[in-house]
Amino acid sequence: MNTVATTSKRSVVYVAWGALDVFYIAWYCINSWRGGRVPYLSDLSSSLALFEQQGGANLVAGPASWLLQVSIILSCLMFLLRARGVNYLAYAQIPFRLFFLIPSVSVLLLIAQLLPGFGLLLLVLIIASEALKAWSLWRIA
Repeated sequence: MNTVATTSKRSVVYVAWGALDVFYIAWYCINSWRGGRVPYLSDLSSSLALFEQQGGANLVAGPASWLLQVSIILSCLMFLLRARGVNYLAYAQIPFRLFFLIPSVSVLLLIAQLLPGFGLLLLVLIIASEALKAWSLWRIA
């Protein structure tokens, strides 16, 4: 395969995954604003209070969740800037996205919000979304 075609495919894949990260970040912010919260800041404050009150598993899951949130913002920028190495960040996110049920095909979150009650189907679609992302990034590597 020639280099121009590979670079073009890589650009399309990176912009697509970057756009889906933008969608997720916008979805997160809109839901925070609708709930009367400041996106990320209010949630971070609540998380810190929860760590102090409950400890235990929250001391592991909370920071892991925040690590994922920060990495999504970072991968969004890296995808849109077509930065090398974003593939590795995206691969590292997959187990966290599966654990916290935050699909790479972030439109699934909107569908889940609009059509509640499709838990098992949503889980299958989240797994498929992560497989699609890994496959598409592997194909252009």
